[in-house]
Amino acid sequence: MDLVIDRRDQVINIFEVKFSINSFTIDKKYADELRRKIGVFREETQTRKSVFLTMITTFGLTNNQYSTSLVQNALTMDVLFVK
Repeated sequence: MDLVIDRRDQVINIFEVKFSINSFTIDKKYADELRRKIGVFREETQTRKSVFLTMITTFGLTNNQYSTSLVQNALTMDVLFVK
């Protein structure tokens, strides 16, 4: 995980930031790794809050069976820069 935001509304956002020259695709192996990371986070912090995974990618996230069941929000990197 690259960034964690602990919100006052009983939600923790875990951010994964990925650079790719195309839309980023989560495959089975990476989905398993993300689930493991979230599990370790929950176990180590003993949080009772909801944990949401948010992906920040260069050109978006490919919708597939892994991304739709795992990722609550997908953003592109342009949200990080002032226009």
